[in-house]
Amino acid sequence: MFKRIMLLVLAITSSACSTMQNLVQENIKEPEVAYKSISVGQLTSDKIELKPTFSVTNTNSYTIPVDSLKYEVSFNQKTMMKGETDKIGNLPSGESKDVTLGVDLTKDTLLSVKDVLLEEGKIDYVIKGEVEVMGFRFPFEKSSTLYKPSVSIGKLEIKESSFKQIGMVLNLTVENKNDFTLPLDMLSYTVSSGAMQLVEGDLKNQQIQQGVNQLKIPLTIGLSQLFSSIFSLMQNPELPLSFNFNAGGFEKSVEQTLDLKSLF
Repeated sequence: MFKRIMLLVLAITSSACSTMQNLVQENIKEPEVAYKSISVGQLTSDKIELKPTFSVTNTNSYTIPVDSLKYEVSFNQKTMMKGETDKIGNLPSGESKDVTLGVDLTKDTLLSVKDVLLEEGKIDYVIKGEVEVMGFRFPFEKSSTLYKPSVSIGKLEIKESSFKQIGMVLNLTVENKNDFTLPLDMLSYTVSSGAMQLVEGDLKNQQIQQGVNQLKIPLTIGLSQLFSSIFSLMQNPELPLSFNFNAGGFEKSVEQTLDLKSLF
């Protein structure tokens, strides 16, 4: 008799819990999870740090407890990493809260992404996941494309010249097709002629905005390294130059010839 009573109580309790859960699910509105922006943290040869931000909005007429956001990131339809944010906490009615995800590309993941970027110049990515509210999970997703910046050399402007050295400015055009700013902690460069390195240096704390960016790099080349006499310079006044740029492990080399006839 006692067992029958307990089974009846359990059945009623289970039914009540199920009914309550269905009632809650029917009356809770799905929170809006909208993609807001993406930024890049570190950009080095060993690491690319992406920081996508999503805005979570409570569309209910009451405060809801929001747990964490679980997410996964895939490149070219291949899942590269999974993660979970800290608990978001209570979100009042009609209010929003920004949540930034930490997507760190390192080691094998970074190599895979770089290989595609170097070969194709771009790579598609998808960030998808779910936000948990009161035991219920609601999905969200954002897809976009990551582009490798294109670099081209413009005009070499000679600012000062003599038979000993040439001071000039290299105009560098960097096009950023991404929908975010690219931070370059260090853009290093070298200038060579044949097997001889003439100049090396770096530009620190550069911000490559969306669209076309113009960078100016001051250069000084000592001609005594290249020409043993004025006569040899006059015989062959064209100086072949090779420019090599490196930023975050991505390299770009460009050849250009400098005409030194203006020295005579």
